Amino acid sequence: MSADRVCAQRGLLVDGDTRLLKDPCEYFQWAVDVKVGCSRLRCASCNEWVRSGPPGLGFKKDVRVDLRALHAAPDWSVLPFIGERYPLVSRWRLYACLCTSWQADSVEPIENDHELASEPNVPWACAGHPVPKLPLSLNDLKIDSGTNWAQLVDKILGGSCPRALDRPLALGAEPAVWLAWLYGYLQGLAVADQLSSAIADRLVDPDPQIVGRVLYFFWKFPRAAGIEKLVAQVEADVHRVALGYPIPEYSGTLTRWAVLVARVEHAPNQRDRIDTRAESLIKRLLFVPRSSLPHDDLGPTSAVEFERQRRTRIGWSENAVSTFLKDFSQSMEEERSDAIGNEIARSPGIFDDAEMRVFMADHIVELDAAAPGRWRQAMKLLTDWRHKPEQGHLIVIAGARVIQAGLTSPDEFRNWIQARRTAGWVDDSWVLPLEAML
Repeated sequence: MSADRVCAQRGLLVDGDTRLLKDPCEYFQWAVDVKVGCSRLRCASCNEWVRSGPPGLGFKKDVRVDLRALHAAPDWSVLPFIGERYPLVSRWRLYACLCTSWQADSVEPIENDHELASEPNVPWACAGHPVPKLPLSLNDLKIDSGTNWAQLVDKILGGSCPRALDRPLALGAEPAVWLAWLYGYLQGLAVADQLSSAIADRLVDPDPQIVGRVLYFFWKFPRAAGIEKLVAQVEADVHRVALGYPIPEYSGTLTRWAVLVARVEHAPNQRDRIDTRAESLIKRLLFVPRSSLPHDDLGPTSAVEFERQRRTRIGWSENAVSTFLKDFSQSMEEERSDAIGNEIARSPGIFDDAEMRVFMADHIVELDAAAPGRWRQAMKLLTDWRHKPEQGHLIVIAGARVIQAGLTSPDEFRNWIQARRTAGWVDDSWVLPLEAML
């Protein structure tokens, strides 16, 4: 059985209240945003498959454990050293091979720093998951080489779920997550490209929530086939790039800008034509006046309202919800005020590339012309700890242009330098020349 697809972080060990995978073709992916336990763990020491028990079972205290008997037993509950365990939060889930065991009372990745006692320290890893074989039946969805993908996407957007997922904060149906899950499940098969292309066709849908779900998909899978249709949309009209599309599946707002950023951020060293087009658009958008880029959120329901419903659903008190929403609303307002500018100062991000930073230093005056005050975000980027000291000279180049163009007053620039000392790479090699110019 070919098993080329591997769980993120070598797999997750999950507690008894979290779904444990049964289908060997399903695997944990960060992009799908659903935590699930790996079903194909193998031990590097004894070379045996790792077994897991039913929720709630763990080792009895002060009783000798026989791992070989445990690994061989069809029913763990009858073993003399096994009993029900009741931790404070979640039910236990017991894992064992012939040489190692782990009692999980939380969800933890196998790949970790081993700094905390709660972090698994086991010689196990995901042995890989095979691609599924066609034809497939996933609940009421039938998939084979002749599938009409436009109809299948429409069925999922209409509420057909390929597999029930464990999403405690879900607000009803979650088509965006289901589409992402299905694409991940089909990866390795040629039909995955047909699915993502059919999803991209819905970018022109009149329903803003459907567009938001398409944006969610390509934000999660920015290298999927069909994203070129989104790139072409932005090339045809850059002024819609920051429009927001709230959906109940996501705590925030999706934009075409976010998808472009994800595409460039996940680009390999050998970039293709779509990567080049996306990067060109990003550079172009840096100089488009902020005032000409609407940041309105489209759709019948706001991200703040979705968040209110989500917190209320899980039992938060009215006061707790009100306090949370006050901070959340402020955060969303700041994020949505300038999608382009906020991305400049975010690190790690798309502007970490050394060549991109040279571009930022060379064009800081034009950046500020597009949105007055944006020089601060560019200078924050250039004074972080990345590419230091080799790119420290860019701070002098950019800072000199800020001063010479009069983008800020000498006192304000001095205050900015002082404030940066608490977080950035502050060195006399750039501070002294810029202070002398002031």
